Amino acid sequence: MPARSSVTVFRAITDKYIEDLFRRFPTRASGEGLKEFNAKLDQPNQKTYAAHEKALRRTIAAVENLPEHDFSGDDWLDRRAFLSQLRTELGSIELELHRRNPDAWASGAMDSVYRLVVRNADDLTPVADAIIARLKKIPEYLVDARSMLKRPVPLWKKLTQQTCDGAPALFDALAEPLKKTSAASAQKIDKLIRDVKAAFAGYAKSVSKLKAGPPGSFALGRVRFEALIRERLGWDLTANEAEAAGRALAARIKEEMAAEARTLHPTKTATELLEEAAAQWTPAGPLIEEYKKQTQRVAAACRAADLVSFPPGERLLVKPVPAFMKHHFPTAAYSAPGAYDDDQTGIFWVNDLSLNKETEAEKLSEIRQHFGLELTCAHEAYPGHHLQFCTANRHPSKLRRLFQHAIFYEGWTLFCEKMMVDFKIVESPTARLGQLHDALWRANRIIIDVGLHTGKMSYEDAVTHLMRNVGFTRARAEGDINWYTSSPTVPMSYLLGRTEMLRVKEKKVDQGGWTIKQFNDWSLSFGTIPWRWMELSGL
Repeated sequence: MPARSSVTVFRAITDKYIEDLFRRFPTRASGEGLKEFNAKLDQPNQKTYAAHEKALRRTIAAVENLPEHDFSGDDWLDRRAFLSQLRTELGSIELELHRRNPDAWASGAMDSVYRLVVRNADDLTPVADAIIARLKKIPEYLVDARSMLKRPVPLWKKLTQQTCDGAPALFDALAEPLKKTSAASAQKIDKLIRDVKAAFAGYAKSVSKLKAGPPGSFALGRVRFEALIRERLGWDLTANEAEAAGRALAARIKEEMAAEARTLHPTKTATELLEEAAAQWTPAGPLIEEYKKQTQRVAAACRAADLVSFPPGERLLVKPVPAFMKHHFPTAAYSAPGAYDDDQTGIFWVNDLSLNKETEAEKLSEIRQHFGLELTCAHEAYPGHHLQFCTANRHPSKLRRLFQHAIFYEGWTLFCEKMMVDFKIVESPTARLGQLHDALWRANRIIIDVGLHTGKMSYEDAVTHLMRNVGFTRARAEGDINWYTSSPTVPMSYLLGRTEMLRVKEKKVDQGGWTIKQFNDWSLSFGTIPWRWMELSGL
C-alpha cells in the first residue's frame, strides 16, 4: 500500500542518514549514549563538511519526494521533525558558521572531554582511556579547525580567547583523576596535558591574527531568522509578531509583579522584596543537603498531587560539583542521560562555592546565591528537565529521541515552575514574585533575540536592555547576550514555549475537562518537539 511504502522508505532513509551522521561526527553519537564512539573525535575539515552538505541535500530531497499525505500521526511527526533538523543544519552550513565561529571549535574540543568527565565525575575509570584518546587527538583537531576559519565574527573571536584561557584549568584538574584511573604513566599524562594546553594557546594566537568580519555579522537577517522560527519553534511566526509577543508579555508580567508586590508590602517594589528575602535566607544545614531535601520534597509533592507520571527506570542523583569542575558550573545544573543510554540516570549538580571561602560573611554571600532553590529543583529535576528528558529518551521512535526543540523542553520547565506555585508546592512568601521575575527575564529574551538577529539591536543595545529591564549587572548581561548571538531562536523559546503550553492546556484542561496529570502525560508522550506539530499530527 502507498502509505506503508512511503513510511518504509522513510525509515530506511533516516536509518542510513543517522548511521552516516554518527560515523562523520562521533562526538554526537557519544553524547547520545553510544559508548563505542567515546574515544573518537570529529574531523574538522572541508572534506567532512562538503560530504555532510551533500548528504543533507540528498536526504532532504529524498524525504520531500515522499508525499506528506502518505504520513499520519507519529510517522508524520517524525517526518516533519526530521526535515526540520536537516534544514536547520543545512542553513548553518550555507551561512558557513563552521568557518566563522572559532569559539565553536575551541568549545567543541573542551566539551568532547568535559561530557565524558561530567557523566563519570566520581570515578573516571570507565572512560579514562576514552578521555586520553580524545586528548591525544585535540592538537591535530585544533590545527584542522584553524585551517577552515574565514572572516570570523569579532565577538566570537573574543570568546575564543576566553575559552582558550579557561581550558588549562579543566585539563590541569584532570591530571590527578586520570593518573588514578588510567593505565598510562604519570609522565605520559603530564606530557599529554601540556600538549593539549599548548594546542589551545596556539589556536588562540592564530585566531587572534585572523581578519574579522563586521561587528554584527552574527545576525542571521530577517528571512533566515523567520525560517529558523518555523523549523525550531514549529510556528509560522514573523519576527515582528515574535517581538510584539515579547513586549506584550513583558508589560503583562510587570503588572503582575507590581500587583503581587503590593500583596506583600504596600510600598516596596518587587526588586526590593526579592533582595530582602534573599538577604534573610539561610538553609538549615549544608547546601547540598538542602538541595537533596527539596528535590525529594518537590518530587513527593508532585506524586501526592498526581500532577504527572514518573517514567520507569529513571534515577536522579543530587551531587556536589567535584573540585576540579567547580569553575565550569553555575550555581546548579542538570546533566541528562543520552537518548540511547541504557542507564537513565540524571545528575543534578550543586556548586557550593561557599566551601572555598574563608570568612563567614563570604560563605553566606555565596550560599545566598542559591535563594529560591525550590524552583530550581522543580526546573532542573522534578517535574522539570530530568523527568521530561527521561520520558523523551524512551519514546518508541528512536528517531524522535534525537529531536530536542527548546520551545518544548524550556517551555515545559517554566510551566513546571508555575505549577509549583499554583499548586502551592513551593509556598515561600516571595515564590510567585520570584517566578514572575524569571518570566520577565524570559520575555525580554524574546525582544532581544529578534533584535539581535534582524539587525535592529546591536550587541551593546542588547546588553543595555537587559541591564535596564531585568536589573542584570553588566557582566551577567554580557554573559547572557554572548550566548544569544550563537543560539538564535533558543532564547525566545522559554516563554513562548510556556505560552504555547498554557494555550493548549486551556483547551484540554480548563475547557476540555482533562485532569492536569492527563494533560502533562499527554504532552510528554510526544517527545521534545513543538506544540504546533503535535496539533497538526491529529494525535
